[in-house]
Amino acid sequence: MTESDTQKLKALSAELIPTVWIGKCGVNNAIVLELRRQLKLRKMVKAKILKAALVELSREEIAHELEHASGARLVDLKGATAVYLSPYRIKKTAQKSHTYQRK
Repeated sequence: MTESDTQKLKALSAELIPTVWIGKCGVNNAIVLELRRQLKLRKMVKAKILKAALVELSREEIAHELEHASGARLVDLKGATAVYLSPYRIKKTAQKSHTYQRK
């Protein structure tokens, strides 16, 4: 992946809201399974590392541990927020077009 691709992904990640929170249990099997489930549905997932998780490991260690455990690619790590890129092919679902007619 080129530098420009990485920059584009970082720009897209700014619009995401966190959907995975890593708490005092740290990176456990439930967190990894939840991240994998979300990565199968979305291209990118944003994870928030809470202060309670920083008792034993640093933010960087937690982010990289989760990256290796889930098979995802770490796109960005800013402060306590990590963004992961899905290793799965995301199927585009057909969106229903709603047309509203005025009478």
